[in-house]
Amino acid sequence: MFSNTIDTNTVDYYIDYLIILAIIYIMTLMLVSFLNNKNEQINSQNASLDVYAMQNEHLQIIHNQLTSDQKSLRWRFLLVSTAIKACTWIKEPYTYALYNRVHGFSRTEIGVLVAIENMTSLIVGPIIGSLCDLYGRKKFCVFYCLCVISHICLRVTGIRILAYPANIIAGICSVLLDTAFESWVIFQANELFDDSVIGERAKNSFLRQLFTKQVNLDCLSSIVLTAIVTYLYFKYNILYPFYTCIVFVVIACVNICILWVENNVAAYVNKQSNKQTLCER
Repeated sequence: MFSNTIDTNTVDYYIDYLIILAIIYIMTLMLVSFLNNKNEQINSQNASLDVYAMQNEHLQIIHNQLTSDQKSLRWRFLLVSTAIKACTWIKEPYTYALYNRVHGFSRTEIGVLVAIENMTSLIVGPIIGSLCDLYGRKKFCVFYCLCVISHICLRVTGIRILAYPANIIAGICSVLLDTAFESWVIFQANELFDDSVIGERAKNSFLRQLFTKQVNLDCLSSIVLTAIVTYLYFKYNILYPFYTCIVFVVIACVNICILWVENNVAAYVNKQSNKQTLCER
């Protein structure tokens, strides 16, 4: 059908993609290094950063001394986040080829599938976000893992009609990925820091450093895993990247079930209500 297109079985098809990923990773490291140097300059100007911050509202606190609970939250989140993002890096470069070569879709039909996925995200996004806030994010993080496994299983069957519900589920996955995981760790961080001005700034510093580490791990894993699954693709066939994706999703799901705790939404709402009542008095 597409005899004039580039052969996806050659290294030349993927070399540009790998080079771009490497460049993005290097630029990210340079940006992070620059921001860290700026923070160190701010820190070196003051003998006591916390005391000085009480007099200067615009100063950013660098939260370097973590408690055991804060360290635990950091590695539990990064472990799951890296595995989850790895799933995206593994399967996305091969989705088009899967639809074209396994399902036999044309370019127009693949465009329709992408539109279905995006429309699903647009429609269910506000609903899922509200449900996450109401019932807790851990449940929906596990639900995300189940959805990823489901839509991959539907895709690798090669049955054309199943590609449409697979993309509807993929749209739900996109919403969950953008809402459930980061909101879970932010909620948990709120419980580890007090409500004072210093506590708020320390929490913001903790989250800033956490998400910086997350970006670094995402960039590094994207390069390494792209090389690995490209080898699997050449060695075996196009389905092996998707099988690898399922392995990482299962790892993430098990860690969520064992290591993560559910956001205590009801207790947090009661705490905020009590705080508001005291302020009104």
